[in-house]
Amino acid sequence: MNKLAKYISNMYYDKKFRGITLESIEQKLNEQMFPDKLIEQLLVEFRFIASESGERVFQKHLVNLHYQVPEPFKKEKKAEQMYEDFSDWIEEEVIKLENETGLPWEEQAEDLTNLNIKARKAQLVLRHRISEVVLELLN
Repeated sequence: MNKLAKYISNMYYDKKFRGITLESIEQKLNEQMFPDKLIEQLLVEFRFIASESGERVFQKHLVNLHYQVPEPFKKEKKAEQMYEDFSDWIEEEVIKLENETGLPWEEQAEDLTNLNIKARKAQLVLRHRISEVVLELLN
């Protein structure tokens, strides 16, 4: 890639992903009424990803989630523990998602059938709400 093309590509990238920062994510999670302790857990994981792979890779990772579970929370045990810690909030969010989509949570989580119910609900809520946060930050 020549220097001009690389410069233009970097400008586009910087403009597109400028709003995807740990601070802006934290602000949106607070606005979405995530429990404080869950926000802390998410930010710890996100900081780790950003420090290990760099800010741009982290930003690209979040933008490319497209309603997928963020990597650290794909593990059944971690998702199940999240459910145990935040079951009231997760159950409220499951009901909200059912009302928003008009679909029962089981249909929304069909791709998560290899997990137990608690982990499925936690992953469903997390992937949907994190994706919404990222989409809001891109606009």
